[in-house]
Amino acid sequence: MTETQISTKRISFFDALEQGWSRMVQMLFRPFDLQKWLVVGFAAWLAGLADGGRNGGVSYRPEDGAEEIAESARAGWEWLAAHAVMTGMIAAAVLALLALIIVLLWVSSRGKLVFLDNVIHDRATIVEPWHRLRRQGNSLFVFRLVAMLLLFPIIAGLVGLCAWLALRPGGWTHLGGAAAIAGVVGTVVLGFLFLVVLLYTFFFLEAFVVPLMYRFDLGVMEAWRRFLGLFSARPWPFLACGLFVFVLWILVMAVVIATGLMTCCLGFLLLALPYIGTVVLLPVLITLRAFTVAFLAQLEPQLGFVPPGEAHAVTG
Repeated sequence: MTETQISTKRISFFDALEQGWSRMVQMLFRPFDLQKWLVVGFAAWLAGLADGGRNGGVSYRPEDGAEEIAESARAGWEWLAAHAVMTGMIAAAVLALLALIIVLLWVSSRGKLVFLDNVIHDRATIVEPWHRLRRQGNSLFVFRLVAMLLLFPIIAGLVGLCAWLALRPGGWTHLGGAAAIAGVVGTVVLGFLFLVVLLYTFFFLEAFVVPLMYRFDLGVMEAWRRFLGLFSARPWPFLACGLFVFVLWILVMAVVIATGLMTCCLGFLLLALPYIGTVVLLPVLITLRAFTVAFLAQLEPQLGFVPPGEAHAVTG
């Protein structure tokens, strides 16, 4: 499809939402099948696994900074040497936690494609799509892992820089008046913009890039290039789609909170249980997963829902 064709295509959020709702009703209630509900719920659960003062009264001179840093480093090293066993246990716990996060990231990357396969084909199966979609799942995993490894130090560095600017003598919070206000506002605005870009990136990844990977048998970077071609032709509908989904989740959370309060918190307990909470929310998860597929299919007609039992041929 050319850029001119994309730019003139009719796009409707409500048509896509209606299709998503119809897909959910068809999958879960026509007819109601508890086994299918539990299997698809397990796929959805897999998909979501990886988605959770020394200066008081003491004078300070900037030229003393290097000396204080060196002294702190020496003190830290001496503490580690004196508590070797505890240090080893902490290091082992950190490595174990990191390994667990990586495993969950890998499982959820494969799970996202399995869940999508179930929704597109209106079926409940785990093993077959788990193996068939391993190449795309592994590509998605590598992208998410690299993003995580890059984002952690970037975020930690930004937080540390903001703290240093705020607390050091001469920093913007010590300037007073308009300068201090400008510093605070500037930091908040930049932080907000960074957060918005980050959230949109991961929303686009799951909502649109993953379906393109699935439909056209693409690696994650190839799918990103295909999506960015669509985005460059029609950026505003995609940006508005993110806000639309955000509003839908607010409405869902309002219903969840009201239900939890009306059931004397029993609803909250069910949602807090691993897997059980996903099964309870499965109608919402299927509707939103199908909604983004239907929305993207308005620009990529080859990406659509498949009747049960029909093969989904892959074309470039």
